[in-house]
Amino acid sequence: MNLATHTATLAETIVFAVLSAGVLLGGLLTITRRNPVSAVMALVLTFAALAGLFATLSAHFLAVLQVLVYAGAIMVLFVFVVMMVNHEETTPIARQGLITRAVGVLAAGTVFYRAAWLVARERAMPLLAASETPPVKDFGTVSAVGALLFSDFLFPFEAISLLLLVAIIGGVMLTRHFREDGSRGS
Repeated sequence: MNLATHTATLAETIVFAVLSAGVLLGGLLTITRRNPVSAVMALVLTFAALAGLFATLSAHFLAVLQVLVYAGAIMVLFVFVVMMVNHEETTPIARQGLITRAVGVLAAGTVFYRAAWLVARERAMPLLAASETPPVKDFGTVSAVGALLFSDFLFPFEAISLLLLVAIIGGVMLTRHFREDGSRGS
């Protein structure tokens, strides 16, 4: 392996490690913050680092969608729901349920370790000539993703849209206040 290839591989590894640490740190901060606004902002960090990982995999369309849809639109929706519910908390870290969270972090660490081990094992195996064939001409383009989304993956796409509709209705129901006589206010 020449110096240029080794340098490129080292740079890819460093970028992957930094972005993966960003995803893990953002996820950890999301589940440990007691203040909902802080948790949502940590989730934005997670989504941004995940978009960076998509970009390193040459899935630029998914990276842009990750930023636009999740880090943009969904996070704005979360912030509005958090602001409308107006749940006041003073401590930044929740101490209640710490054992459950520690078990969750340990389980997530185990899953991450196993995934990293599988990736390292697969990268160490020699590549077959058949797996080095270039992708088809329109691989990853908007038209190819759209064609798959509205043909082979139409049911999951519609199921997710229904799930988002139920989440929005649930958010509206959470923000409605009860009057003192038991009826709903506007």
